Amino acid sequence: MRHETWTTIEASPLAMRLFRGYHGLPDPVRAVLRWIAMPRWQAAAAYVHVRSGGRVLSGPFEGTQLGLSPISKRKLIGYVLGTQECELHDLVESLVARRYERIVNVGAADGYYSIGFARRLSEATVVAFEMLHEHHAGMLRAAEENGVADRFRVEGRCDAEALRRELDASPTRTLLVVDIEGGERELLDPEVVPGLRRADLLVETHDALVPGCTRALIDRFEATHDIERVAARPRTLANFPRDALPLLPRYLPGTAVELMNERRTGVQEWLQLTARATA
Repeated sequence: MRHETWTTIEASPLAMRLFRGYHGLPDPVRAVLRWIAMPRWQAAAAYVHVRSGGRVLSGPFEGTQLGLSPISKRKLIGYVLGTQECELHDLVESLVARRYERIVNVGAADGYYSIGFARRLSEATVVAFEMLHEHHAGMLRAAEENGVADRFRVEGRCDAEALRRELDASPTRTLLVVDIEGGERELLDPEVVPGLRRADLLVETHDALVPGCTRALIDRFEATHDIERVAARPRTLANFPRDALPLLPRYLPGTAVELMNERRTGVQEWLQLTARATA
């Protein structure tokens, strides 16, 4: 769905009622309706999936075989394009260069970061926490397909006790990657989980869901960590992986840009928190 279309639907109570009714229809019926309503977008998305074979086409995790859920295949094509959260590409490369031996990913979803980091860091062990168990099989399958299963573990919900256990188990500095829809404000508390003071973190914050979340985390960590804020930016045709898919940006430039739409609401930020040596 085009971003402006979704914005229009959200602004109309009648349109939202119709949209909820659509979601109550059987999956095969909805699939047909999507093709009727958005034939160009659906055809372009199908083309991307066929050409990619489920592998990331660009970016720091290029070549990673993903085990996407059906909803991610439909709504988050940026994973396959390699443009998902492309604001972080340079930052991810800098994290890879640090050669972490342990990665903990809280809110792993389909495993884009957890599998991607496991491929890039051949000596690292990776723990992927994801409370939605329907994602687990896809992540484990992707771990096998990418040859990282022997150092990859999937867990369910991550609470303070589980996080404390994982951080305390690591003798070396850990990279913690977090995307939990506002839950980061409660979970990432060094007073409750002291191991956070010596870990490096990459956190997606969600002020639209939990107002003041970003500021609260900065206040908690500024005494022990160097902090960099990264803001989301609109996608442009320059972000599209032309080398892998040259025809789409040439003949359907508007659709190519829309395929990269991440459907975010409000102001989106990430925090990179790097523990100081003296912390």
